[in-house]
Amino acid sequence: MPRGAKPKSYDGTLVESVRRMYAEGLTQAEIGVALGLTQKIVFNVMRRHSIRARVAAKRDQFGSSNHAWKGDLAGKSALHRRLYSRFGKPSHCSQCGTSEAAHYDYANLTGQYEDLEDYAPMCRSCHWKYDEKILNITRVLESSHG
Repeated sequence: MPRGAKPKSYDGTLVESVRRMYAEGLTQAEIGVALGLTQKIVFNVMRRHSIRARVAAKRDQFGSSNHAWKGDLAGKSALHRRLYSRFGKPSHCSQCGTSEAAHYDYANLTGQYEDLEDYAPMCRSCHWKYDEKILNITRVLESSHG
């Protein structure tokens, strides 16, 4: 506490209102709205009057429940994190069948990057060959339209 500062004292009816509302299951923020206070003031009332706070409940942060969710607008790294989350780390190649390679990747098959079912696990060698084949097809298509 800063020098010269006095401990804040709160009205007994306010303290009992906070105690009762918190016991009824309201959050500190909800109590603050109901009483015209900030959450920080409610927190301080609870702390200074020995009202034990509940352990915060684990929230669902998966997919669209996450505040940073971008859906189909997600970047390449976010899409790959979704793949690893859903399917795990690849350990075999869907092209050559090896499970002895040093590195495996998820290769997108048709350019539908947001579709997690449009990926296949491949060893790095097959992935590069597959991508080059796709690039060559794209170049051929672009040059025939030019």
